[in-house]
Parts: sequence; structure tokens; C-alpha cells
Amino acid sequence: MNNKPKFSQEDHLEMVKNAWNAYQPSYMEFNLKARPDYYQFFANGGVSLDDYEIDLLGDVHGLKLLDTSCACDASQAFSWSNLGADVTACDISSVAIEIAIRNAQKMGLPVKFVVADAQTLTPIPNSEFDIVYATYVCWLEDIFKACRTWYRVLKPGGRLLLQKSHPISDHLEERNGSLVVISNYNDRTPEYSDSFYGTSMAWRFGGWSVDLPIVEFYHTIADMVNAMAEAGFRIERMLESGGQDSTKPLMSKLPSDIAILGRKI
Repeated sequence: MNNKPKFSQEDHLEMVKNAWNAYQPSYMEFNLKARPDYYQFFANGGVSLDDYEIDLLGDVHGLKLLDTSCACDASQAFSWSNLGADVTACDISSVAIEIAIRNAQKMGLPVKFVVADAQTLTPIPNSEFDIVYATYVCWLEDIFKACRTWYRVLKPGGRLLLQKSHPISDHLEERNGSLVVISNYNDRTPEYSDSFYGTSMAWRFGGWSVDLPIVEFYHTIADMVNAMAEAGFRIERMLESGGQDSTKPLMSKLPSDIAILGRKI
């Protein structure tokens, strides 16, 4: 099932870029409230990655790693850097990159930053990285184009770790002790909201509101695996992590996140 999008891909890209630019200061404020020791934590070598992500990639010391969607807090980029990787982080939002650069300077961390659309990575040359770490793909309309791009910027033998919220959790909601299907798993129609308050980011992480239109895109597990395979990746491992939210006992019985590891061959 697929209904026709209301806007063009170019319009969608501008919607995402404009909303993210407006949203970044609030997002950084939320991160500082959630982790008051944010600057000290990362400056002292802190790591805020899931164990399964670290287990999938193993030792990253000395490897060149690209974080494709770092946002202003760049917590994952800083984490990989603290684990020894040579990290470059990008985001489509220039405001996010400006804030991330200031954060890195304040903490003395050697992460490099660049403004770029994760689907094209225009400023990034071919065969540049050992690892591409791709997250927040709900903001990427063309997962097939993105995987081809990530294949392009990887060295031969390089690895892609694609991580996102589990597609199952995106389509279910816990209400009054029951699980309710809120959308069709196979419906890839873009979902439009009038503000960030109605997006899955707000649903998962907080209740912020930026009164600008925004659009999200849904990709099934098959979409992600097929996009990686079409680009030329050999799928090596896939992990599904479980939820631990005591306020949502039924959702906690289902996987909350998924990670797929592929290698450029």
C-alpha cells in the first residue's frame, strides 16, 4: 500500500532541513536536561552507545568512522571518538553542525563536522571511511539512494552499521493494557506533521514543539536489507534489541530497535 506523496522529494528535503534548523537549540536544551553532566561526561571519555552497537563493530580504534546524522548533541559521534575512532560527523542542519562544533571545542574532542545530506554526502569523497554509522533514517526518503551513497564513501571491506527504531514499534501503540495497530506496516506513504510535537522523535524522546511542517518516512526491514544488498553490501549480522520501559509492559515484550551490519565487497 502506497499513497501518492503530497509534495516532491525536493520539498520534503527542505521541510526536514528547515524544521531541523529551527529545532536544534531546543534539542540541545533537552539533551542538557536529560544529562546535566553532558560536557564533563564526554570530555572524560564517556560513551553513550548501546552495547549491541559496540559489539557489532568491535574495536574501532584508529578506524575512520562517518556518523551520517549527528544532530547538535553529537553524542554518538563523541562516543565513537572516545572509543578511539577517527570520527567525521555530518548533518543536513547547518545549525546542528554549528552547535556540535562548539560542543566539541568546549570538550576538547577531535571530531570533524560537515553539513551534508546523508542520502548524497556530496562533500565526502569516494572510499574515504572504514565505517559508516547510519541512524535516524526516518528522515531519509530514499533509503536505496542512501545505501548506494554509503557504499560509495566506504573503503573496500568497509562496514555499514544501520541502526533505527524497530519498524514494528513504529506501527504499534500501547493503550489501556492493549496493543493497538496505529498504521499499516506496508504503507510507505510519507507522514506529515504540522510540528515536531507530532513526530516519532517527540513520541520517543520528549514533548517539544517547533511549529514548522515536518515529514517522516517509514522503511520496512525488507526495505533496509534490500537497499543494502542492492548497493553491494554483504549482510553480516542483524540484531533486534528489546525495550525496557516499565510504563509500557506490552511494548517492552517487542524489539524496540534494529541494527544491520553490512560489508562493502
